[in-house]
Amino acid sequence: PPVVTTPQGGVEGEWMSEDGVAISLSSGGVFETVATGTGNKLADGSYRYVDQRTVEITVMSLIRQTTSAVNCALATPTQLNCTASGGQQFILTRRVV
Repeated sequence: PPVVTTPQGGVEGEWMSEDGVAISLSSGGVFETVATGTGNKLADGSYRYVDQRTVEITVMSLIRQTTSAVNCALATPTQLNCTASGGQQFILTRRVV
């Protein structure tokens, strides 16, 4: 069977929210979330690797004007399991373009 490897850099690329309303873009330590319907920016932020499979994201919501921390684990090369500082859990799926 083919071997699936983690893409270079792990979380770099485009990630879709479970509900399909937002796409998060990550590259070079910079994080950005945009609405899929309008392309409007919803959040800015940064991220850093804790280890090869775990990343800490600092998110500044442009709508709420709040900053929060999110921890994400690269469960598979195409799935990030995330937990926000408030305890909310969500999944992001790598978007293939």
